[in-house]
Amino acid sequence: MITLLQACGFLLAAYAVLSNDALQTLGTFLAGNRGRTPRLAQAFFLCAVLVAVLLLGWLRNAGDPAWGRLEHFTLPESFSWIDLLPPLAVLALTQWGAPVSTSFLLLTSFGPGALPALLLHSLLGYAVALLFGGGVYRLLGSLFPGSAAAVERPGLWLVLQWAATGWLWSQWLIQDLANLYIYLPRQLEPVPMGASLAVLCAGVCLLTAENGGAIQQVLSSKSQTQDPRATTLLSALFGLLLFALARWSPLPLSTTWVFLGLLGGRELALAWQQPQPPLAAAGRSLGADLLKAGLGLAASVAVALAVPLLKATL
Repeated sequence: MITLLQACGFLLAAYAVLSNDALQTLGTFLAGNRGRTPRLAQAFFLCAVLVAVLLLGWLRNAGDPAWGRLEHFTLPESFSWIDLLPPLAVLALTQWGAPVSTSFLLLTSFGPGALPALLLHSLLGYAVALLFGGGVYRLLGSLFPGSAAAVERPGLWLVLQWAATGWLWSQWLIQDLANLYIYLPRQLEPVPMGASLAVLCAGVCLLTAENGGAIQQVLSSKSQTQDPRATTLLSALFGLLLFALARWSPLPLSTTWVFLGLLGGRELALAWQQPQPPLAAAGRSLGADLLKAGLGLAASVAVALAVPLLKATL
């Protein structure tokens, strides 16, 4: 039976994860569609992908909507108010605009022993994404000259952007649904499963209405975020990275750090291609993102490790 504290934990985690991870999964989609397509259509599309991925995982994994990624994270024998601290910390850091890793905060609080592996895998994912993004954009970035207003066949690029977003959104959900369902039983009955689906769809609609929230500012400061060609490529590449990293190792990782690595490599490559490369400005932007992410990581680890200590002493 799902307790009231479990339900509150799920609601807080769902809102916190969707609000924070809008930067990496839906930020380019929201930026590229601003003023081009109705927000209601965007929300319907994202909810349709969400329902399809969740139901497929639930049916394939004997009632587990998290795609089996919570098998190493057991539910505590009893929940207390202390277990609500991790998603509250995510919400606070998100309002500050920090791209915090929800995997570190939410998963580590239920399994502190997984922290070293999570940290190592995430840093390796950042390095791989930085090199991959820099290499790809060094080769392909010049294919999209001019402004977003000069795009030829904008309707085709809009369709391709939506397809790339659907691919990325599905891969992120498979990776990070564990963060959303960490508070709930590992096998859900149809009624709580349907209720959780309704909650998540409502969160996606709210996120679309707010156009990504406070953390969207990290993406909005980057180059070509209004160009459907650029956002299509970025979404497709990020989805490809998540797909490959999931098959390279079954260990969880911070998708936030993977996205920041891809975005950093992209910015450095685009700056390098200009006649007078503003590498110093690109480096400062990369450093600012890393500083915020590092502070968010430190806060995440501190809160995650404090939860079991507080439960043991109180």
